Amino acid sequence: MPRKITLPAWAAQQFNPAPTEYTLRAWARSGRIVPAPLKIGRTYWVEPTAKHIAEVMAGNRLVSRLRLLKP
Repeated sequence: MPRKITLPAWAAQQFNPAPTEYTLRAWARSGRIVPAPLKIGRTYWVEPTAKHIAEVMAGNRLVSRLRLLKP
């Protein structure tokens, strides 16, 4: 099992420049990071391979449209 990293460390790996910590916490609270971060005390811990929900959904857009076209 991979070790979890802090939310700012994860954002630094995923984005350039990284969003502010306020934005990252809002994403964590609203479920926009998959798999969901774990909050211990005041710190959010994230899987290093976690993705923002927009990245997850981007890969499925065509599939979603094709499903809608089926009679």
